[in-house]
Amino acid sequence: MSEHDVVVAGAGHNALVCAAYLARAGLRVLVLERAPTIGGDTATEEVTLPGFRHDLCASAHTIFQSSPIVRNDELRLGAYGLRYLFPDPGVVMPFADGRSITMFRDRAATVGELARFSRHDARAYEELLADWDAIKDSQNGARYSPPTTASAAIAALEATTKGAEAVRWRYASALDTVRERFADEHVRTFFLWLSLMTMSHVDQPGTGLLALSIAAGRQAFSWTTAEGGSGALPEALARIVRQHGGEVLTGAEVTRVLVEGGRAAGVATADGSEHRARRAVVSSIHVKHLPDVVGREALGETFVRGLARWRTGLTMFVTHYALDAEPRYRLEQGPTASVGAGICESTEDLLAALAAFRRGEVRLERPPLLAVTSSAIDPSRAPAGKHTLKVVGFLPYELRDAGPARWDAVKEEVSGALFEEYLRHVTGLTRKNVLARHVESPLDLERRNPHNYRGSCHGGDQDLAQEGALRPLPGWAGYRLPVRGLYQTGATTHPGASVTGAPGRNCAQVVLEDLGLGLADAIARPEAVRA
Repeated sequence: MSEHDVVVAGAGHNALVCAAYLARAGLRVLVLERAPTIGGDTATEEVTLPGFRHDLCASAHTIFQSSPIVRNDELRLGAYGLRYLFPDPGVVMPFADGRSITMFRDRAATVGELARFSRHDARAYEELLADWDAIKDSQNGARYSPPTTASAAIAALEATTKGAEAVRWRYASALDTVRERFADEHVRTFFLWLSLMTMSHVDQPGTGLLALSIAAGRQAFSWTTAEGGSGALPEALARIVRQHGGEVLTGAEVTRVLVEGGRAAGVATADGSEHRARRAVVSSIHVKHLPDVVGREALGETFVRGLARWRTGLTMFVTHYALDAEPRYRLEQGPTASVGAGICESTEDLLAALAAFRRGEVRLERPPLLAVTSSAIDPSRAPAGKHTLKVVGFLPYELRDAGPARWDAVKEEVSGALFEEYLRHVTGLTRKNVLARHVESPLDLERRNPHNYRGSCHGGDQDLAQEGALRPLPGWAGYRLPVRGLYQTGATTHPGASVTGAPGRNCAQVVLEDLGLGLADAIARPEAVRA
């Protein structure tokens, strides 16, 4: 049996962000991870061939750049080995009709690119960026603070220079926003596809701000790529924990939270070990699994019933490739390498794909795709002259004809069909250039990481129209669970998924306040970096 001030269940990036702040504040922290490696959905592994380092889920740390963690250098991540790369171009979209759109690092160049399609749309893009600039402080403030009431969030938007208009954007769908602002179908397709990148149903109310925030984020920070792999972030965070007196253990699955006298007193792991927590337990276990780990009685029936409100968002179908050639996209300026690429022929194709998704169908006719070639900017991802590629489709976990189990029979065929669609948009690359591949259906994603509940790597549908990202479950005050001394962080908490660090930082703030400390104690603490 071990004893620490705080025990953290899970070592995804949010759990580790929380642990890093707690450790810097002087608490003795233990982080326990089920998998053999840390990172969760920010892990990087050699899943195809030795030397090919693939980001298993998250590949772009774009929103993270606007966080106080990075912007104010609160955790001194650079001192612990984290370095970011900013590709140019940031993202490209080739179309089957020979047209293409490129988002360059230079804003004026992107505006010029859109002007080739429509001067109106070029001006509309500049207006979109200006509109986001007017409200981004409000949105970032809400993101990097413990959750508040819906009325307070709306009041913060109303207090911006855009006032009630900003509130309208928030409650619209991304589809409405894109159609309202842009006229050309190619341009509309590009921005609607960008909005899809948080795995939200972009034709549903409450997603309207995604059309502003994601485009502005990509323009400002490109397809922000961690050198060495997405896993460089959790590795840096783990170094902070360890060098401030904490421990990070892998292969240690938390199977039970110990509740004694109505208070979280520690955890038990699958090997029978117990780890006591003198002051707090922090969970990043998926909220749907909490009743089994904490106990329904301890959580209370009101809270357990409230879990029924949680819904998965879009789920992904992922194939990782080891290649002996660099993908180059068929762009109007000529064959071009790019870290990020979107494949989508029209807004109607994207909407048809979403409709098929909701019916539980695998639609392979002109499927929208995300393609990521991190090796295009980071040569450490693959052996010399070789490249990594990730092709992502947006397909359902629950198949209408036979449920999720059907994926094992059809995933190879589906992967092949998606790759054929991808190949139509690149040059100099064929199936002969594939050295190896690793396929993960939505069911496989859940098998690999239980936090990918029903295949969802992005936490869940935040249901912004109903304040799902702001309003906690019954009995859930901020990041505090109904059991005293038990806290929750991760993608299922405010403000949701993506690599933001916000759930981890916000949870740490709440824990520290409850313990009579503060975030300032963690930020101001001297460095403990050792050779």
